[in-house]
Amino acid sequence: MSENASTENQAEQEGKEKPNHIAGCFIFLFILATVLFLAIFSWWQYRDYKEAIIQISEETQSKTELSSTSDEAKVTALTKKISDFSDKIRNREQASMELDKDELNLAIAHYDKLDNLQSTLFVKEITDTQIITDIAFEVRAGFDGQRFLNGEMKLRPVIAKGSIFPIADEITPDTGSKMPPKMTREFPTLLFISYRNDKEIEDVFHKLSTVELKGGKMIITSDPDKIDPDAIPEDVSMEESRGLQLFLLLTFIFVSTLAFVFWFKKFKAKQIAKD
Repeated sequence: MSENASTENQAEQEGKEKPNHIAGCFIFLFILATVLFLAIFSWWQYRDYKEAIIQISEETQSKTELSSTSDEAKVTALTKKISDFSDKIRNREQASMELDKDELNLAIAHYDKLDNLQSTLFVKEITDTQIITDIAFEVRAGFDGQRFLNGEMKLRPVIAKGSIFPIADEITPDTGSKMPPKMTREFPTLLFISYRNDKEIEDVFHKLSTVELKGGKMIITSDPDKIDPDAIPEDVSMEESRGLQLFLLLTFIFVSTLAFVFWFKKFKAKQIAKD
């Protein structure tokens, strides 16, 4: 009688320890379906992106005008204006700085931190609503090599998290093709990312409170009592929310993959122990 009870208990214990094959297969199939979906979606996105880039770009670069830095008086005046503005911000004082199109172009030509804009961006005009520029930026059509986006870009500067964030209202390629709205929104983000992530200047250019266009000038102000490092304009928050969605998707895939790996290791260990 005791032997039968012992046998039943042993069978019951083995049943409890037996891995759940259905759960493991479900996890594997779910991960496989997710990977296949992402692969197909990525291929479709790649093909669509590549075709769009070819339509709006050219094989040769039409370099934009580059301001001369030979006039030392102008260079000295510009560096002093920016230096005085920076010192006031570091001292937690109210500060304001006005820059016209000539000063913006001179800053691009003079400062090493803006060398990625040299011969690729030139300010033509500053209206009360937009900064109008000539552009000639390198772009890539997938794996097909280097191409160039030559044309005109209209920017609208806003303050996001205490720093200047350029919103592109319109980009007009020289090819005559229409710029996809998604690329118009994302292009300035990629263009000025090095400036926004530069740790050497964050103590100044991440502590701005307002920026406005008036009388042919860009007017930047910093009021230590009115700086909101968490404020994100709607146009900017759209891009950040898109990035958050991608991050959450990748996190979900990573966690699902780990779950399958742990289950598979447990399954193999029990198989070896059983053998």
